[in-house]
Amino acid sequence: MDVDKVAFTGSTEVGHLVAQAAAHSNLKRTTLELGGKSPNIVFADADIAHAVETSHFGVFFNMGQCCCAGTRIFVEGKIYDEFVERSVERAKMRNVGDPFDPNNEQGPQVVKKYGNKVA
Repeated sequence: MDVDKVAFTGSTEVGHLVAQAAAHSNLKRTTLELGGKSPNIVFADADIAHAVETSHFGVFFNMGQCCCAGTRIFVEGKIYDEFVERSVERAKMRNVGDPFDPNNEQGPQVVKKYGNKVA
């Protein structure tokens, strides 16, 4: 085959299939970025409003369809309840709809089941 290397970003399940296919052909070199969980860490001395906003951006950047999405947030215990409360309020304010409407933050999802989950 004319393919020298395969790079794949996605689920672990599909990554297994890519690795198997590469092995069964001619042992192609592969780079697999699978199911990443990029954490945000928020300490008690943080500006909570800023931490909530940047964590929100990290989770929802590119509609959450990004291998580097900040889908894990570690919050110091002293501010945990306040952070969660503010984060929930921020998420409730997120505008979902037509991506060409500048008032919307959330547009289309690649997979329908994720679109239903987010909306």
